[in-house]
Amino acid sequence: MTTTTPIKEVLLDEETVGQLFFDVRHAAELVAVIEKGPNERRAREPVTTLAALDAAHAAFVRRELVGVQLRYRFAGEEWWDTLTHTASGIRLIRISHSRAVAAEP
Repeated sequence: MTTTTPIKEVLLDEETVGQLFFDVRHAAELVAVIEKGPNERRAREPVTTLAALDAAHAAFVRRELVGVQLRYRFAGEEWWDTLTHTASGIRLIRISHSRAVAAEP
């Protein structure tokens, strides 16, 4: 049986990142927001409020965070979107956590 990896990677501009945060806030069920600051060895503890989502978006745009992971449910699946700043733009790695877990042997 052949399965496709449930991971996608793209570069985004800030406007598209804003739309992503908007979509998660208004069209999905937020599971968690996980931030990583520039001088932190590990990511911070997950938070689960919409206020935390808004704060993470603002901090990410101001580059106070090197990365942020959005975990949310949409269309019957759980998605994990990891955003990081790069020289070429904002890198998004999206994984369908639901499919990844289902594909594990």
